Amino acid sequence: DMDLSQEDSQLNVRITNMTGHKLPTGYPEGRRMWLNVKFFDADGTLIDERGAYDWDTADLIENDTKVYEPKFGMTSEMGKLTNLPAGQSFHLVLNNTILLDNRIPPMGFTNAAFEAINSEPVGYTYADGQYWDDTLYDIPDGATQAVATLYHQTSTKEYIEFLRDANVTDDKGQI
Repeated sequence: DMDLSQEDSQLNVRITNMTGHKLPTGYPEGRRMWLNVKFFDADGTLIDERGAYDWDTADLIENDTKVYEPKFGMTSEMGKLTNLPAGQSFHLVLNNTILLDNRIPPMGFTNAAFEAINSEPVGYTYADGQYWDDTLYDIPDGATQAVATLYHQTSTKEYIEFLRDANVTDDKGQI
């Protein structure tokens, strides 16, 4: 569920999780959601956009919007054992640490319950009982309307490129 409200010179976009699991859910490699917000003037001309996505190149501008996703990786110890670089990784079986998890919790969320099952937010904070998230955007001068869209992506460009590059046995990854 998405709600928009204006708070002084800012637009607040609230995403409410009405599911029984974190939002988004599913496998972590590349699955994400992001907010795209377009601001228009009185003539309907686009004057600013946050979270822009290039549908031809699959590039997302992430630094001006909210992206909900988990990011996993390998510790330096695991990197030494596997001879792979420590840090963020798409190696599902080898990953042994959570670097980020800002997915929106479900109704009934408590930090203690999620910590007990190693599923707490990482790099982000939700209060006990919170199953929504607010994001504030500065409203540009001349904007008279805004359109917000919450996009869900099952596989990012980065994940697909990882799969392509990891295939060293034949040319199917490139195909």
